Amino acid sequence: MTLGIRLLFYGLIGMLAGVLCWPFTELVLYYQSSFPSLLLFSLVLGLVAGLFLGGSFGTSEGIMTSSRERLRTGAITGMIVGAIGGLLGIVAGQAALLHIGTFFFNTTGSFKHIGIPLSRAFGWAVFGMFIGMAEGIRSKSGSKVRNGIIGGLIGGLLGGLVVEYARIVSPQSAYSRLVGLSVLGLLIGVSCGFVERSLAGGSLRLLNGRFRGREFLLTQRKTMVGEAQSTEVTLSGYRNVSDEHAEIIREGRDFTIVQGDSKKPLYVNDEKVERTVLHDGDVIRVGDAQFQFSRK
Repeated sequence: MTLGIRLLFYGLIGMLAGVLCWPFTELVLYYQSSFPSLLLFSLVLGLVAGLFLGGSFGTSEGIMTSSRERLRTGAITGMIVGAIGGLLGIVAGQAALLHIGTFFFNTTGSFKHIGIPLSRAFGWAVFGMFIGMAEGIRSKSGSKVRNGIIGGLIGGLLGGLVVEYARIVSPQSAYSRLVGLSVLGLLIGVSCGFVERSLAGGSLRLLNGRFRGREFLLTQRKTMVGEAQSTEVTLSGYRNVSDEHAEIIREGRDFTIVQGDSKKPLYVNDEKVERTVLHDGDVIRVGDAQFQFSRK
């Protein structure tokens, strides 16, 4: 999967997540009158949105790497983190309404058309932040958590504005809510993908085999390459690859590749190495798999 297609994939996953979430939020809205308070209704709505959007986003890494284990753990982590984000997003939106909304109400009289949408969009931004950092939590990667926070905040804020203004334009229309949620998911996905791509210092592109053309972003301080499912660059179906064959370490702007626990050799530009600094265009051979390193 090339970087461009990866970005498109994140957006598509986000949009489908919004579509999946929509009928369940509509079900909660249908029973709104049954809730004893508006706060409880809002919390349940946020919880439902977080479960489905978070769970859907959580499957993205498993789908991209064709890993059932990452698919399962990603979905579970995404649902848990998304649910927390949904609850906190509601609280954040209400808190913002007391400050931002009141400011607009007192100064411009545009409480309904500016204060409320902007306040609630802040809540969606908090929600998006949690959705975005779910994969980083699952993989225990600080850099992925950081990228997810930034991308999720931006996408959640922009998508939240779409959701809220769609509600103003067509307050009773279920289809406007469908559009709003779909755009929200799309923008969170694209924004997270764009931030990840922008902050990556380098990438590896597979040159051969069943996954030829797939690119792996080097966003973490340490990236393990091998056959084990726990590695960041998993090489399933390639021969002579050890579980943890090599490790790529980021030190500032430089990347150093180090032979892992494997007794099998590691090659850079057809030279056997145990440790070397990578340069733009270097060809790395791990078992039968060949990569080209590119600096961003």
